[in-house]
Amino acid sequence: MIHQEWWLTYEGLWTESKGEDETCENTNDANSNYVWCIVGSNIDTDTVLPNGLTQAQQDSVDRALAYARELQQTVFKDILEEERQRSDEERKLPACTVNPGLLAGVDMRNLSVMSRLYVGSINFELTEEHIQRVFSEFGSVSSVSMAKDPATGRHKGFGFVEYDVPEAATLAMDVMNGMMVGGRQLKIGRPNNYNLAVTQGFPAPPDERIYVANVNEAISEDVLREIFAPFGEVKACVLSADVTTRKHRGWGFIEFAESTPAEQAAMAMNGFSLGNLTLRVRKCVVGGPLGEGMAALTSLPLPSEAGASNNGLQTTGPRPPQQVIDVAASINMSISEATGSATIQPPAPQTAQKAVTPSPIVVLENVVGGRSEVDDELAADMEGEGSKCGAIAKVVVHFASQEEIQAASGVEGSEVSIFLQFKEAASAVRAVELFDGRWFAGRQVAASHFDLERYRAVTSADTMVYIPEASD
Repeated sequence: MIHQEWWLTYEGLWTESKGEDETCENTNDANSNYVWCIVGSNIDTDTVLPNGLTQAQQDSVDRALAYARELQQTVFKDILEEERQRSDEERKLPACTVNPGLLAGVDMRNLSVMSRLYVGSINFELTEEHIQRVFSEFGSVSSVSMAKDPATGRHKGFGFVEYDVPEAATLAMDVMNGMMVGGRQLKIGRPNNYNLAVTQGFPAPPDERIYVANVNEAISEDVLREIFAPFGEVKACVLSADVTTRKHRGWGFIEFAESTPAEQAAMAMNGFSLGNLTLRVRKCVVGGPLGEGMAALTSLPLPSEAGASNNGLQTTGPRPPQQVIDVAASINMSISEATGSATIQPPAPQTAQKAVTPSPIVVLENVVGGRSEVDDELAADMEGEGSKCGAIAKVVVHFASQEEIQAASGVEGSEVSIFLQFKEAASAVRAVELFDGRWFAGRQVAASHFDLERYRAVTSADTMVYIPEASD
């Protein structure tokens, strides 16, 4: 008599041997992993058990259940354990994380798809390092991959750029699509695996929050907060921290108390030059909580090499309150002049003290080690660097004693000070932001404002003076 038996199989594997009178058929459909067999047997199939199955059918069910339990304890157990460990690792985010999507628990793979761009029409002379340098203006680039021709070893003219956050990818696509780089017009788009439906499960971004990128390393969170304060009350300002260098990574988030100031700030400050870098600002793409930002570094240990050198330490702390207000006021003035609008007002001083206009004189110290390192081109070179912040009227290379330098700024071991006389005080503010704490030829420069009358007295006898040809 003929009866029907079935076995549950994993990945279509068949381990049972069949007799001559057995025939098997693998259903192999999308909803089943079952294999049906018609087996010739002399077992009496008329015997029906209380559950409605024949003895032969019950035996088949028992074998299938035993096989399923075995898989659950072996193959599937390992798979589930690996998945659990991977999920635990993904949830262990560094203390300085400011990625709202990750902090909200969004799947890292979905965020990765949102943060990835296709880049086509790349000049064949450009390398992955060139592409990373170009696209890092919009945020931290986590990876650059370019398809290579195995025959020539050269890339095929296209590749992929992945950022840490989706906002950076969106900014880069808006700005770089159609941009001429290396003589070719880039084509920027989303990769094939991008699916807008994935974003439906993402937390909605707050209307009060904006993304800011390409922030000069000399601009601290406090300074950035004050710069954006003229638009409205700033509830939070966090920049992504680099644990190794103890500096911010040039991007972060600003959250206002209301949505209107956020919209105005994103529109007005996108493309604004701050500290010799062009700010990139836009509304957020993914919501979620904000991290601690740079404040998280205080709870983290210093890198092992930090005791030997301070190259990686954050040297630019918060400015004095009045100087912060001056920075915000000068930025606001530039915005008003560019837009013709007088609706944005700088924040009022927190005390009754009258605001003091910053000096147009900037003194640079520790640019060179001593008199022997000064050459005839030094003043012209510093004018070239300083002119990025505004028009310069005069550059003076001043030689002084150790006592004089120490009394002026507290910096020991320098015999040479360089004075930059700007035509406008706002340019001097930008120069301090640009130079202070920066490294030139292996030396860390200290930059600060210098009183105008004192500058005239100190440099009255100096002979190494450079006046740009375009200066009045």
